[in-house]
Amino acid sequence: MRDQLLDTLSLSIRNTPLTSGDVSEKPYIALSLIDRGLADTRALAIGRALENGDLGKLAGAICECDSSNFPRLVRLEPRLFELLLSDESVKGYWGVLSERLAEVMK
Repeated sequence: MRDQLLDTLSLSIRNTPLTSGDVSEKPYIALSLIDRGLADTRALAIGRALENGDLGKLAGAICECDSSNFPRLVRLEPRLFELLLSDESVKGYWGVLSERLAEVMK
């Protein structure tokens, strides 16, 4: 029964070369973002930044999202953008984040 449950669950999990191996070593949010369609490289960078509490790296990882992943991330995790636009420590990213968000939210 357990094996059948795991097989059924695996249908909803997106496996990539970066998600192989011991998933317990990867930030949960990264795996969740990957399962919901975000590029694994961006998801892992975002997950690690969140795990380390590094808002500068988080902002950088988000700003590096391409034109398909950025809108997807806005839809999946709008709270990340609220967090960054509310924190003075990443004020240097506000301009680019605001510009890209405005484009997505048209």
